[in-house]
Amino acid sequence: MNINYHSAASRLLQVAKQTVVMLLAMACITGCKRNNILPDDEGNLPEEPTETEAYPGVPKSTIYEVTIIRENEQQKMTVFQNSCPEFSLGYMDMQENDRFPLDIFAGRSINWTQFSFSGSVTVEVKVVDPQKVPVGETISVWPSRHRVSATVEGNTVRFTLTKPGQYSVEIGENGYKNGLVIFADPPETDPPGSNPEGYALLDQATAAQVNAVPASYSGVYFRKGVHDIGVYRVPPHIKNIYFEAGSWVYGALIMDGNPNVKIFGRGVLSSGRLKYRESHCIEAINQSNNIHIDGIVVADPKYFAVRLIGQNNTVKWTKVVGGWVYNCDGIAAYAGSTVSDCFIWANDDAIKVYRNNITWSDCVVWQLNNGGVIQMAWGGSNATNVHIRGVDVLRAEWNKPGFNRALLSCVGNRYQEPGKSGSQQDWVIEDVTTETPIPIVFNVVPDPFSPNTIHGLNLKNWDVKMPMDTEYRNTIVGNDPDEPFDGFVFDNFQFNGTKLTPANWLEVTDLEVDNLITPEFK
Repeated sequence: MNINYHSAASRLLQVAKQTVVMLLAMACITGCKRNNILPDDEGNLPEEPTETEAYPGVPKSTIYEVTIIRENEQQKMTVFQNSCPEFSLGYMDMQENDRFPLDIFAGRSINWTQFSFSGSVTVEVKVVDPQKVPVGETISVWPSRHRVSATVEGNTVRFTLTKPGQYSVEIGENGYKNGLVIFADPPETDPPGSNPEGYALLDQATAAQVNAVPASYSGVYFRKGVHDIGVYRVPPHIKNIYFEAGSWVYGALIMDGNPNVKIFGRGVLSSGRLKYRESHCIEAINQSNNIHIDGIVVADPKYFAVRLIGQNNTVKWTKVVGGWVYNCDGIAAYAGSTVSDCFIWANDDAIKVYRNNITWSDCVVWQLNNGGVIQMAWGGSNATNVHIRGVDVLRAEWNKPGFNRALLSCVGNRYQEPGKSGSQQDWVIEDVTTETPIPIVFNVVPDPFSPNTIHGLNLKNWDVKMPMDTEYRNTIVGNDPDEPFDGFVFDNFQFNGTKLTPANWLEVTDLEVDNLITPEFK
């Protein structure tokens, strides 16, 4: 009797388990259909990644651990690590010219983490490899204008942030060689929600999947986890590309004749698996106007990071980090565009301003050994009514003088292309700070091949530092003898702690000038 009872009970339990499994499977299929999740190349629905499998294959920091504390609740963050690659000719299309920067930065890394907050948050940074980053008494959190102070206990650094921003944690004199950057974003204002209408929800997407999104969708939604989409040429029907917090998307985004595209969220777009110079990370060409980029990290560039050649673009809270070779320019957004609250790590020109009615504000720059921090002109660049406010230069690591290396650079028609000329008029560049001394401030020397004029350049509230015992020389030279540079204003311009005046400006800056009308000083 007992045997029969247990046998019947066992059979009932087995049926119950099968019923539960079937119901769960049906719920999953229904939920997946409801959320528009696309199957993989074999027709299988993706599995949800567990927390322990977050970011599989993505390099994590071996040097830092970061924990954030809000309202007595602790959250350990994922800290990513981008290490300078070893030079290997031909590997992923490396060229001989890549040898020079990769040799210069050999053994270095940049580490970073990202989170969103409002109010205040305490950040706790633990150095787990003190041989690479010894923790001493010299600790800074930059930009200094935020006035963030840190405390140290053993190998742990703590500080409190009260406003969103892009922060560099500077530990010791050489800690920057394996630096840590904190991307502390504001909360999202317009996330599409977990079940947005018109979006194809993607899990662990491949190039084939993202290219197969039907024309009935107007958006793609990269869910948390790792995707690998290659160079995605965004089709005309896609107008929204959302990166959920926790998403890591290997690939690039190209808008060609596709205006009004919004790229946003709190995820990462990485070129780490692309070949060198295979694609710009984000590019908009051929009347791809009104591109909106908000909140994402553009990681591991192997070419230009953000190149928006159309008009009336908006770029905000966008972070560029981890490019090591030349041609890793920062951000360009053409006529009528606005760029704000961005971080730019660049090994070519960082801030590119080549057209009319452009506004930049509150950007942090880490310049490697190539390019200008603010590049005024290249080729036939004509820009009127430009306003740049709030540029914090963490470092400029130029290793020798070059035609495009300076905080303020104007190259002009360097490659001497026929029929091109340049003009910059009515510019204001204000609130510029160098956190460390940089090799050179001015290299405004447009190529003499074709005229490049400047009329009206107001440099207001600068506080810059430069060592004066090197081979670098500040230079401002107009290249058209019939039309000298004029309208220059130095308004509260501090150079190595001295305010520039009519009596001292040439001596203090050791500035070489020619074809320049004497500036005004305030």
